[in-house]
Amino acid sequence: MQTRLLHILKEIKRQMDSSQNLITKVRNSGIPQIQVEIIVELAFLRIFIAWENFLEESFIRYLVGAKSRSGYSPKRFVNPPNMKIAINLISAEREYIRWNSSSEVIARSEIYFRNGEPYKSILQGVITDLDDMNTIRNRIAHRSTISKKKFNDFVRRKFGYGVSGMTPGRLLLTTMPSASQTTFLDYYVGIIRTASTMIIP
Repeated sequence: MQTRLLHILKEIKRQMDSSQNLITKVRNSGIPQIQVEIIVELAFLRIFIAWENFLEESFIRYLVGAKSRSGYSPKRFVNPPNMKIAINLISAEREYIRWNSSSEVIARSEIYFRNGEPYKSILQGVITDLDDMNTIRNRIAHRSTISKKKFNDFVRRKFGYGVSGMTPGRLLLTTMPSASQTTFLDYYVGIIRTASTMIIP
């Protein structure tokens, strides 16, 4: 099981590395900016889905008693004998369990692990950034009025004013107002890299 946890950590790092390498190549390829932005959006979506998968896979394995390479294993309130039963337990007969909502993951972790660890303190520390990433994810994945409004509200909050024609791809390539030479994309990927290595130490 320790091997599986290490594999999960390696997989999310691989997904982030390959996505960032793709973005670097595309930005240097000379193709029109609008196409670059579309590819950046898809790469970000891939990274965020990898993050959701990481949360789900690590959660389930910790629930059946997995230990990290450093020997860490959370204190469990339940002891399902295998992953299938663990999945059935947390799904509570729902067809779909959300892992893109940090508050839901925290609430779920408090049910099954003592003090909600290792998820609660780590996710709470960056919950605003994770929620912002989810807003960008939803704007890319859904073209609804609600996702558009939430994205525009997020842009206004970050810049202090609305930015006409701002797309998720353009935003991700933009340097953050509060961070010199750091794009939104690099900042968010950095958060996921740090959080994942803290969840599986």
